[in-house]
Amino acid sequence: MMISSHHSGRLLGLYLLFVGSLLLGSCHTHRFASGAPGTARDSMPSAMGADDSIVQRADGNRIAYDWFATRIRVEYSDGKSEIDFTAVVRMRRDSIIWLSLQGPFGIEGARVLISPDTIRAVNHLSNEYAVQPVSSLTRMLPIQASIRELQDFILGYYLHLSGLVPQYRGIEDSLHLLHAESAQLLYRAFLYPQNYTMAKSLLTDKMAGQQMSITFGGYAAEAGHPFSEDRTIGLKLGEQAYTLHLSYSKVRVNEPLDFPFEVSPGMKRSDRIRFE
Repeated sequence: MMISSHHSGRLLGLYLLFVGSLLLGSCHTHRFASGAPGTARDSMPSAMGADDSIVQRADGNRIAYDWFATRIRVEYSDGKSEIDFTAVVRMRRDSIIWLSLQGPFGIEGARVLISPDTIRAVNHLSNEYAVQPVSSLTRMLPIQASIRELQDFILGYYLHLSGLVPQYRGIEDSLHLLHAESAQLLYRAFLYPQNYTMAKSLLTDKMAGQQMSITFGGYAAEAGHPFSEDRTIGLKLGEQAYTLHLSYSKVRVNEPLDFPFEVSPGMKRSDRIRFE
């Protein structure tokens, strides 16, 4: 990706699009079995408490972390153009998400710092900065974007969305199906029967016409738990469709991190974080 001032506004939009699409992974770890669909009969839960049983088993794959960092290569396409870039991600549980968008040779184009209530972004190429509430991400994502939900998104967990009660719908295409729905949202999560890792998911905002689909592949082990290091995300926002393919490396768990963020003198404040 060649970063230039011509692309700077758009890249910041891609960066923020990416905030809702980051998933945990690593390229340098022991691999689990692929989790490919097989005979599901031995993995079926008992009829009593089936909904809770499946969710608890999915939650059993969560990594116990206070600090997390990774480097992710992102391949982006909107049907008209393609861009590759690298996102460096650092997190402190329930507290901070820090991201750096980089082009060739590690040249940084933008930086984002997300706290529980605020997004701060600097765009080095346009010499602008912006401050927005976390709720502004709902323009890009079909969820009410709290920092905990964003971190769960990044880590690839089953999402516990406010107001949605999961229901177990049995086996579909050799995968366990969890279905949760409200007047506004529809969430369908498909889990491999062997270890209850995520195979694919679909999240739809029925009111806003937004939809996100995710396929999870390349499962590996990190801190004793399985996670996906290779994911494809499809976003549909009205008539516009986006695809992001994510590849991960250099995962660090529970190593203390810093989160540097500065607004340089002379930077202009923008009234909003642009998503286009």
